[in-house]
Amino acid sequence: MEIQIHPKKYSPDNDFIHHISHLITENRELRESLNYASSVQQGLMPQARHFNKLGQPYFVFYRPARIIGGDFFWLGKKNDWIIYAVGDCTGHSLSGAMLSSLAIGFLNYLVYSKEYKQVGEVLDELDKKWIETFKHDEEENVNNDWLEVSLIAYNPNTKKFQFSSAKRKMLLQTAIETKILNGNNYPIGGWQIEKNRKYSTLEFELEKPFSVYLFSDGFQDQFGGPANKRYGFNRLEKLIKSMINKGAREKEQAIKLAFDEWKGKAEQTDDVCLLAVEFN
Repeated sequence: MEIQIHPKKYSPDNDFIHHISHLITENRELRESLNYASSVQQGLMPQARHFNKLGQPYFVFYRPARIIGGDFFWLGKKNDWIIYAVGDCTGHSLSGAMLSSLAIGFLNYLVYSKEYKQVGEVLDELDKKWIETFKHDEEENVNNDWLEVSLIAYNPNTKKFQFSSAKRKMLLQTAIETKILNGNNYPIGGWQIEKNRKYSTLEFELEKPFSVYLFSDGFQDQFGGPANKRYGFNRLEKLIKSMINKGAREKEQAIKLAFDEWKGKAEQTDDVCLLAVEFN
């Protein structure tokens, strides 16, 4: 009796090739999904027409580390106040993007649905809404997600300027000096850090012209340079001081060039968002 041996339908090599092909397909589909999500996320943030409508020269350096991310920028106008914000949510990529979308939605709702005397009151309400959203985490004694954000408002009629911040700082540049403004040292949603917290408002009169720089920590936390070190806040402050006599577009190019040259071939460390606005 003759015994016939049939070859396997898939050899080990064919199985490996099939597996790699499947991974490539999945990776392509994931990238396409992230690219689409990126267009949605950026659609939630202010567009050039919104900035131009307010009439202030500006630039935004926005670069997520993983196509989408947790950094965002925001603007609004209510009564005579012009309002800007930059935020940094915990997490990167999809998780960070979902939180940033939540933060943008909260800011839109809170700023336009209620009346406030100070921007710190907006952050107080934002903090309450944020904690309510993650209340189940508090009950289970699990760290909830945080939001670091800086918020400014300027009234060109009264010349009043307001600043409030949750664990962020900003740079204010006048014709005379560049000043660092610090906010409260606890984030939105950070009930583990500070139980009974209120967000203070720094308010003073400010004559034009002046510029403001709001940013996440992604720029200064980027590793690179000759010794592969963090860029650092001091170096960023020095860069901004050196651009005092340049226009918005020149500043934008200088900021991007400084970041790319420092980063070099290194991997991007974190999401980056830097918003500069000139009040002339």
